[in-house]
Amino acid sequence: MSRVLIVYTQSLDDPAQCGAPFLYAQDAAVAGHQTEMFFTTRGTALLKKGVAETVFPKTGGRSVRQFINDAVAKGVRLIVCAPSLALNDMTEDDLIDEADTLVGTAYLITEGLKADLILTF
Repeated sequence: MSRVLIVYTQSLDDPAQCGAPFLYAQDAAVAGHQTEMFFTTRGTALLKKGVAETVFPKTGGRSVRQFINDAVAKGVRLIVCAPSLALNDMTEDDLIDEADTLVGTAYLITEGLKADLILTF
């Protein structure tokens, strides 16, 4: 099985950029690839409880929360870089339940070297 790793660093400043990574992740998972999204730097803020419900890539469209739900339902794992929590004034308790695990910075290096495809947003 191929592995797809999506690195998500996008801040909340540009909501139009926040939906596409989840669509790519969902499509990869549906195609049978082991798919993970790695949230780091400002991207971690999107996984704070209550935030994704307020972010809409398109006015009048679906919220990012809906994108998250769809991706997770298809088997996408949401991995969080632990040091990025402090950058976003967050703790582990602030994360949505779907956030699969907290990892250190070395995770991106070790898992990136194992991945067949890495996408960055």
